[in-house]
Amino acid sequence: MGSKILPDLIRFPQTQRTRDEHLIWNGTGSYIDAMYRILVHQQWTDLPRHMIAGMTASVFRLVVDRRLTTESISAYNWMAENFVAADFIGVTTGQHGGFSFEPTFPLYQKQALLDIKASIDRGVGAILWHDEFVICAGYDDGEQVLFICESNGNDVIRLPYDSFGRNSTPYWYYQVLESHTTVDVWEVCKESLIQAVYKWETHDYMLPPQDYACGAAAYAAITVALQSGEYDTDQAAVVLRYYAQSRKDMASYVAELEHLSNQMNHVVQEYALLAELHAQMMEKVEESSAWDAKEPGHMLRVVHLIKQAGEAEQRAIDAIKQAFPETIGNRFEDIGLR
Repeated sequence: MGSKILPDLIRFPQTQRTRDEHLIWNGTGSYIDAMYRILVHQQWTDLPRHMIAGMTASVFRLVVDRRLTTESISAYNWMAENFVAADFIGVTTGQHGGFSFEPTFPLYQKQALLDIKASIDRGVGAILWHDEFVICAGYDDGEQVLFICESNGNDVIRLPYDSFGRNSTPYWYYQVLESHTTVDVWEVCKESLIQAVYKWETHDYMLPPQDYACGAAAYAAITVALQSGEYDTDQAAVVLRYYAQSRKDMASYVAELEHLSNQMNHVVQEYALLAELHAQMMEKVEESSAWDAKEPGHMLRVVHLIKQAGEAEQRAIDAIKQAFPETIGNRFEDIGLR
């Protein structure tokens, strides 16, 4: 029997709540948000968040389901991409995931708790899926609970051990960060831009294309959904807000990489324009009365900005290809190969 909590990982004064008080996460906590907070806690990085988001290539992901639900934000292959994201920045990890309806889930749940608690004992927070990516910052064997918090919030919830992995969807997942080694930052940054091309041009093979659109196709899917009116305005606003922020992060990231190629100024310019177009689009989305009512004229202006943003992001990708033609050309049909 034991307990441990990492109070310095929880950056703000906390109000601890029980699961019975029904603390509901907002569904937008990303893997990078959670990982970055742990990296800073471990003093494994002194880079700003947008640099980590860019170096891991996670910021370049653009996936939407065709009804613009908040599931869009986390619809990707967690096991593959979260492993690669950490690997890019020199972090070794252990992770597992699956479905809670499988008959072997209780065994996995038991092992997950052992791994998570061992990570806490080492002083390293763990990343969990609890209807969004959250941080486990402690545990108490006496109460049989994990202490989890949002990646950038100030609430802590006691999650009973037997509730781990039992989410509103059947997915469970956890990752522990094991060690860190120094990497060549600028080589990683260059590779991340190559991965941006790959993510823009390639559909995630884990996602059925009739339900999801990736990269360049995502802009067309957003346009179709907005024009059809077949979407929930609140969920669509969350998705568009999330991607507007990611495009802002992309612009901040590439602005620091201009020295990587004499063609990078074009990349920087296009991503700056992209971020501005998404900001203008969000100004329209935040006009709640017109957005909620799906007023035709209002939606037409949003769609126009979405189309402009898609064209700007395509030009940004084309500019990356011009900046690194040899590297991309040598990968032939598999740009994602690294």
